[in-house]
Amino acid sequence: MIAIVQKMTWKEFREMEVDEDDHYIYELIDGILMKRTSPSLQHQRVSRMLSELLGAFLKANPIGEYFPAPTDVSLDEHNGIVPDISYVSNERAFIVENDDYIAGAPDLIIEIISPGNIKRDRVEKKNLYEHFAVKEFWLVDPANRSVEVYLMDGNAYQLQDLVEGEGKVLSTVIMGFELEVKELFEPK
Repeated sequence: MIAIVQKMTWKEFREMEVDEDDHYIYELIDGILMKRTSPSLQHQRVSRMLSELLGAFLKANPIGEYFPAPTDVSLDEHNGIVPDISYVSNERAFIVENDDYIAGAPDLIIEIISPGNIKRDRVEKKNLYEHFAVKEFWLVDPANRSVEVYLMDGNAYQLQDLVEGEGKVLSTVIMGFELEVKELFEPK
C-alpha cells in the first residue's frame, strides 16, 4: 500500500496558526513543513554585520531593497522559505506583495550556515534557489570564515567566487557592492 502525502500549499502555510510562545522558524519546501530552531548568536552577529553593510550601501545607492529574516518568500504554491537575507532590485519591486511577503524569486539570496542547517542550506535550499533561478546566491559559512558566491549560468549555478579568511567578494546583482569577508567574522 502506498501512502499519499498531501502537500501543504502556500495559502495553508500563511494561514497556519502558531502559538506565540513558539520560537521556531517554519519554511515550506516542496509542500512539506520544515521547522528549525532560532539561529545561534554567531549566526546573528554575521547577519547583523551583513545587514549593516548592505543597508549602508543601499541607502547611498537606492537601487533596490533588502529584507533580513524573518521575511517570507513564496517561490510557488508549495515552496515558501525564510532566507537570512533577500534582495529585490527596483526593477523587480513588483514581487513585493502588498508589503506582506516576497512573491517570486529575489535577485539575491544570502544564507548563513548554522551547525544544524548545513545540509539544508548547502544542498536543499541551494538546489531550490537554482530551480527558481535566483540570479545570485551567497553561502556564508561562519565555521570556515568563508563566503561562496554562486551565479546562474543558463539553468545551473556556477561558483563565481570562494573567499576564505580575508579578501573581497563582489555582487554582480547589486552593482558596486563589495564585501571584505574578514569584516563579517570579527566581533564588534
